[in-house]
Amino acid sequence: MTIHERRDLAATDAILQVEDVTKTYGAVQALRGVTLSIRRGAIHGLLGENGAGKSTLVGIISGQRTPSSGRITMDGRVLDHVDVKSMEEAGVFLVTQEPMIIDNMTAAENLMLGIWPARRGFVDWKALRADAARMLAGSGIDAGALAGRLDAVARRKLNILRAMFSGGKVIILDEPTAALTVADRKLLFDFMRRLKSEGVTFIFISHYNDEILEICDAVSVLRDGNLAGGSDDVAAMSSEQLTELVLGRGLKLFQRQRRDHAGKAPAVALRELRGQHLALPALDIAPGEIVGFTGLPGAGAKELARAIFGLYPARGRITLNGTERDLPGSPRAAFDAGIAYLSDDRRRDGAVGQMSIGQNIAMSSLPARMRMGFIDRAAEAAVVARYFGAMDVKAPGPEYAVDTLSGGNQQKVCLGRVLATDPRLLIVDEPTRGIDVGVKQDVLRIIDELSSRGVSVIIVSTDTDELVRAVDRVCVFENGAIKETLTGDNITVERLRASVQA
Repeated sequence: MTIHERRDLAATDAILQVEDVTKTYGAVQALRGVTLSIRRGAIHGLLGENGAGKSTLVGIISGQRTPSSGRITMDGRVLDHVDVKSMEEAGVFLVTQEPMIIDNMTAAENLMLGIWPARRGFVDWKALRADAARMLAGSGIDAGALAGRLDAVARRKLNILRAMFSGGKVIILDEPTAALTVADRKLLFDFMRRLKSEGVTFIFISHYNDEILEICDAVSVLRDGNLAGGSDDVAAMSSEQLTELVLGRGLKLFQRQRRDHAGKAPAVALRELRGQHLALPALDIAPGEIVGFTGLPGAGAKELARAIFGLYPARGRITLNGTERDLPGSPRAAFDAGIAYLSDDRRRDGAVGQMSIGQNIAMSSLPARMRMGFIDRAAEAAVVARYFGAMDVKAPGPEYAVDTLSGGNQQKVCLGRVLATDPRLLIVDEPTRGIDVGVKQDVLRIIDELSSRGVSVIIVSTDTDELVRAVDRVCVFENGAIKETLTGDNITVERLRASVQA
């Protein structure tokens, strides 16, 4: 049943109802009369492009924002006042994308924050540890472990459990799979299913259709501040239907026309690479070939990519367009050799948010425009104009700050920055992570077009669907080496997942 055909849910069916909610900021209307119901004990997906209204709606449901009009009903009771305290008292908790963890406290202390048991005015440590051990039973988390040493999945679990044991009935997960591998995502989803079976309700925010189809019972799709549609039965929906709801039109998903590069003289030749957790006797990449690197964390895919760019300590030789040399010892040496690298963390490594779009685009290629110690401003303006247009950055102009852009447009700016160095080998690490489905196709098409001009490309990714659509060959890493190489019709989601997790 689609939301266009929605029925009024009985109070016993819905734990949370949002009715005709609007939110305006001056002349901007961020939400336009949104109405939806969240079923008790369900995982309800929330999907939409950047700027569709997801963050605004979640801010209202979690009490961080006040609606301009409309009402919220929780457990059959209309909430007269909406703020964080009242929503948490009602049982609604937000778990943010970045886990709120105090690293130098134990898992037990983090779990019990705000509800530490006391005795005679002092913390009852014995009771705290006993309560935490009971709450963490079956989670795989050691109550006495320092939170700063927990892995990404454990940190997310800890935040979810803290919300649950603080009285959470509806827990909002804001893109909880960001920076998780395929294996980590499975662990998190299994954990969510277990809590769902115990009566916990989730609102699950994601950019990925496959995640919504895998974990959610129901879904709502926002577009331009409106409820575009959705379903109370996700199992009956397809990825194409979700995409059409998100974009308001059909979208042809990108699919590279794979090329057979066997027998071609390599543009890139790697020989005898050695480093911590890295051992690669040889790897050749043809001109214009796109090679995927994948594997579990620490398996060697990311390590090799960073070693080629001088970011990971390793020894070895690289031949690039006929010139043999040692591996670059620094990013500057890599750029000078014709190698460019796009980090998987655009916030930390990819862009300077306070600087303009143009300044970010021009940053890495600056030495090429230096004339007697001064910047050639005309040449810089030409580079900025070229890549601002080629990347189709959605902004009024290149003078606007990068941190005013959506995540997808920030990624386009970062890609423009590395392409402006005119690389012969481009390495992109998780190039479409955290961006919506429409922009994802744009980024993959830009990379594909670059390869058609003879640039060799390495895509490091844990997104199996992305690899299937974007590469000519996939190298699966394990223990610092390539354990399997897939080509042609063998590059499938099923085969990749089986190889990575074997």
